[in-house]
Amino acid sequence: MNFEERVISQSIHLTDLEDKIVKYFFKNKEHISDLKITYLAHKFYTYPNTITRLCHKLGYTGFSDLKSSIKNENLGNIKTEDYEQKELRINLELINQMKSDKVLDKLVNAKKINFYSMGQTTYATRLVVGNFYALDYKSFFYDYPNDLTHIIGRENDDVFFLISLSGNKKQLIELAKEIKSHGNFLITLTHLSINPLAKLADERLYCYSPDKRVDDYNVTDKTPILLVMNDLFKKYAEKLNKKITSV
Repeated sequence: MNFEERVISQSIHLTDLEDKIVKYFFKNKEHISDLKITYLAHKFYTYPNTITRLCHKLGYTGFSDLKSSIKNENLGNIKTEDYEQKELRINLELINQMKSDKVLDKLVNAKKINFYSMGQTTYATRLVVGNFYALDYKSFFYDYPNDLTHIIGRENDDVFFLISLSGNKKQLIELAKEIKSHGNFLITLTHLSINPLAKLADERLYCYSPDKRVDDYNVTDKTPILLVMNDLFKKYAEKLNKKITSV
């Protein structure tokens, strides 16, 4: 992932100070090589360790790695790879960096886990829900938004999980707002982007699947949804001490 994608993927976990430092990096990408960690610490009234922790949070080994990576992005020194390789690589990076502990705790403690998605994403979501249901029988997929609306706010311990690659569907955004207005916990899974649905979430998960069209027909790959959710499913099974066996 490039610097911007790393920031988006970890945006919900960044502190206010880290947000300010990240914005400074964006403004000074052209001169990133000249920045010193001690200068940044002094500028933001903090310690060098704060900068280092931010770099680790974004998936870099340290400040030098961050500077080198951004410099290479600016120069266009990115290793060439075909589009499918790039998509797989970024999704694997997202999975490796996914901070899922809070998500898993909420799923384990939820009375019900209510999944919803629209359009072509529905098929992938149904597969996901079937797997989760097999673990503890409390995961449900809803075919119609009205079915979901009727249960919002009924139980404080219910968790709602909305999946949308674009994160821009008006109906899903309205559902998310209603979920939040009743105090229920909201998890979203979207394509790695700044989008209105993810902004409403208590916890944001991302996959990498850019919009693709053939003669205006949506052929966006849904496999990344399954990759991310399968990883979450396996971690959830571990939390429940359920063993997944091969047949």
